[in-house]
Amino acid sequence: MRTAVLEGPGKFVIHDVPTPRPQEGEVLIKVAACGICHSEMPLWDGSFGQYPNRIGHEVSGTIVQLGSGVTHFQVGDRVTIFTDRYGYSEYVSVPGDQVIPIGANTSFTAALGEPIGCVVNGLRRARIGLGDTVVLVGVGFMGLIMLQLARISGAAQIIAVDTRDSALKRAAGMGAHICLNPTEVDVKQAVMDITGGAGADCVIELTGNQAGLDLSTELVRVRGNLVIFGFHTGERRVNMFLWNWHGLDVINAHERAPSAYVEGIRAGMKLLESGSLDMEPLVTHRYPLEQINEAFAVAYARGDDYVKAVIEP
Repeated sequence: MRTAVLEGPGKFVIHDVPTPRPQEGEVLIKVAACGICHSEMPLWDGSFGQYPNRIGHEVSGTIVQLGSGVTHFQVGDRVTIFTDRYGYSEYVSVPGDQVIPIGANTSFTAALGEPIGCVVNGLRRARIGLGDTVVLVGVGFMGLIMLQLARISGAAQIIAVDTRDSALKRAAGMGAHICLNPTEVDVKQAVMDITGGAGADCVIELTGNQAGLDLSTELVRVRGNLVIFGFHTGERRVNMFLWNWHGLDVINAHERAPSAYVEGIRAGMKLLESGSLDMEPLVTHRYPLEQINEAFAVAYARGDDYVKAVIEP
């Protein structure tokens, strides 16, 4: 089979390798789509990581072979999976308990289980209450999923914050009530005006950078929830005075147990099938495996027309 190996910064090479054989309890998947994740960008640009590396973890596809002992799936089932590597390949073998069925009406490019599961789990940790004012700081791919789920979780008012007008336009189209660009307005003052000086009940930081974390801290009401969902790759400074003085609940929105990922993915697939979550507008770029270097370059640049790219081996 063909697989993409990241051999150095900015350099994937396609290799022919043996197709994996599913071991006991495993399932062999023919990969239909694998999303490019923002967390892979530091590997792509050389910020950290080791080479060679076979990455790719946002996988959906079709079961083509069952290992011994697997009885709850059949060849031909359409599924998404939880895995941490090998997604940019024609086939991948994973334990059967990390395989989640997808609905007949759900496309493979929509059924990117891992990021959807992350957002579902993050939203559960955020503890949004009925009638809450929620601020999303950063409305890229994950932020737009979070926006949709916050909307159906009881938030009365959703405020989207982003430095890109293109992202804010998408957020407005997906249900954000108010959109704020910090390069154009004083976001803190705007949120205080909107909330009568109180601040937001829940602020979800989705930027993964220092500026986004700093801004998020300033927007939360006394005894509100500050939810850190952004993928942070290094050390960060925090305003402990505001955390303490305002009595904030600071929530890490990330899970690490495979069972928690699977639970979140399973819930996400139900939301997709019911129509409560719409992923189709978010997948803006599609590439065959042989164009993976171009795909990563586009994902890294994050132009105005970009939300999500998928590789279709």
